[in-house]
Amino acid sequence: MKIIVGTNNHGKLQEMQQAIDSEAVQLVTYQEYLPESVEIEETGNTYVENALLKAKFYAEKINRPVLADDGGLELIAFPALLGLKTARFFNENLSEQQKNQQLLELFNGKPELTREIQLKSTLVYAWPEGHYLTSSETLKGELAKKITGDLGYGFDSIFYLPELGCTLAQLSKATRDTYSPRVIALKKMIEKIKEENCDENESLFLGE
Repeated sequence: MKIIVGTNNHGKLQEMQQAIDSEAVQLVTYQEYLPESVEIEETGNTYVENALLKAKFYAEKINRPVLADDGGLELIAFPALLGLKTARFFNENLSEQQKNQQLLELFNGKPELTREIQLKSTLVYAWPEGHYLTSSETLKGELAKKITGDLGYGFDSIFYLPELGCTLAQLSKATRDTYSPRVIALKKMIEKIKEENCDENESLFLGE
């Protein structure tokens, strides 16, 4: 089964392919069907709306079903700072470590603030005619006191898992994948797509 993904981030695409660890499912970029890449402005008020905007846009462009995602990091103590605005919160020229340090500094001298955080990921698989499927997952944890660990990427080095006593960046890739909300949501989405395809094939067989 081939799944077309509406993303310009080839690193993300590769990570998703490796995480599902299945030769039966191949993830490819929409760029295989368009002569040039296209960026979509995320104007939705929810992760689902943003993912749907992208999935529907690319699906209509190439006239094939497309998978798209959206998500973000949420700080319980600062609910208005990140979330849907995560990608736009930081300056573009900052390194991942500088971004993480910027978040840690929000809590300097404020021990009364809760350090609870959550990472959310939403996937939408849309058909050109408008039908779509959704899959969402959330990982809850705490903001670490300092950058810890050198594995992973993004917020992994400051995303602390109390039940394990370490950050995501201290875990092997295989273990991180079991906690990744994007990976979990993707695996659930693949099952939904398979079920949808089976239903469509059954309808064709029955002549409906």
